[in-house]
Amino acid sequence: MDWHMRQRKFQKELMDEYTMNGRVCIKKWYFDEQYLGKKAFTPVWTEEMIEKNIKQAKAQTLFSPYGLAEINALRDGLKHAPGIQDGRVLVIGSERPWAEACVLEEGAREILTLEYGKIISTHPKVKTIVPLDFRMRYLNNTLGEFDVVVTFSSVEHSGLGKYGDALNPWGDIIAIARAWCVTKPKGSLTLGVEYKYEGEYIAFNAHRYYGKIRYPYLTTNWKQYYKGIGTQLVHVFVK
Repeated sequence: MDWHMRQRKFQKELMDEYTMNGRVCIKKWYFDEQYLGKKAFTPVWTEEMIEKNIKQAKAQTLFSPYGLAEINALRDGLKHAPGIQDGRVLVIGSERPWAEACVLEEGAREILTLEYGKIISTHPKVKTIVPLDFRMRYLNNTLGEFDVVVTFSSVEHSGLGKYGDALNPWGDIIAIARAWCVTKPKGSLTLGVEYKYEGEYIAFNAHRYYGKIRYPYLTTNWKQYYKGIGTQLVHVFVK
């Protein structure tokens, strides 16, 4: 088999896995925002910035790219998340610390934010980590476990290569499975992704839009605890 034939075979096999054997359609929406291993879009989070965001969340004036209604959908989910009061929280994917502010508003003791790009946080309750260091700390038993995992509009990008990550048709499912592995028994997951029961698709390489086919795989091994609200439905699950 020559190189071109191997490439075509590889592409077909990869596409079959992305589309779950043709059950999920593919649309084109391409971004080149590779910053894996580089600085994040907002590379410095100051204590003043995060404390200001906490006050803005309470006052209904907090800004995020998703709008106030989606902020409040996440806040609503967090109010129902077991373990968040005085808990250790893992936030997966966060270019700006608005989600962290909402988590701290609910009384979390400590946050570790996992992001592709490097972030420096000067807030005493917020630490950050990149994927390689996260893996290494897990392997050498210095990562520890979390009471709560929070992710909003993040895992739907995993495995699509948008941010410089490796192409992986199951990247989103693996990300949530890894979160399960580092969550304490009876800990919780607050998950926000775009969802519609019918008509799910992948906009490659921008994001996935979930529905009845893929969403059950995404939340494998988690038990739904609270049915939330929002365009990016924010549901709460327990381990």
